[in-house]
Amino acid sequence: RSLPEESLNSLIIKLIQADILKNKASKQMEDIKNNVHNTMKKIDIIEPDGNENMKLDFQSVILMETELLRQQKHYSSPRVLLSDNTPLEPPPLYLMEEYVGSSGVMNRTSRRRRFAESKSHRGEYSVCDSESRWVTDKSSAIDIRGHQVTVLGEIKMGTSPVKQYFYETKCKQAKPAKSGCRGIDDKHWNSQCKTSQTFVRALTS
Repeated sequence: RSLPEESLNSLIIKLIQADILKNKASKQMEDIKNNVHNTMKKIDIIEPDGNENMKLDFQSVILMETELLRQQKHYSSPRVLLSDNTPLEPPPLYLMEEYVGSSGVMNRTSRRRRFAESKSHRGEYSVCDSESRWVTDKSSAIDIRGHQVTVLGEIKMGTSPVKQYFYETKCKQAKPAKSGCRGIDDKHWNSQCKTSQTFVRALTS
């Protein structure tokens, strides 16, 4: 059965970093090496132009990577991940949000450290307590048109199939405080925490 257009778009975006970026970057680096080789041969004639071409080639690689990150952030759902292993951390797009558009190198160790530090409330308390986890066995869902659809659990990609994981956040309890939600005047209001629903881009059949 053919996949819907939106599902195909989502899959294509997910494959960009794993396949297209690798091929493009490899081709760009090969072009750069050729430019360097040609420039060295004709250094007495076109040295300035050769150096300028090299500079532009390096820049195009950086711009391409940045643009791919922007596209992935715009078209993909941060709470959906295609992976061959069960994720152990929050969605990568959440962790790399600060890096989109920057030219710095991403460091997994520093990202983990920032995530651990962000879990510390430091005297601040939310109105409702929540808990998040990766769902590894989602088989059905309701689409944006209100129809029940089957969620693809495994997608074949070359020799190593990948699975589709969903990052869900739910209320830990309806009433985190004795009188309801924190910070709500219980003399005038009744309050409780409820988990809301949202739509994400995912592969379905």
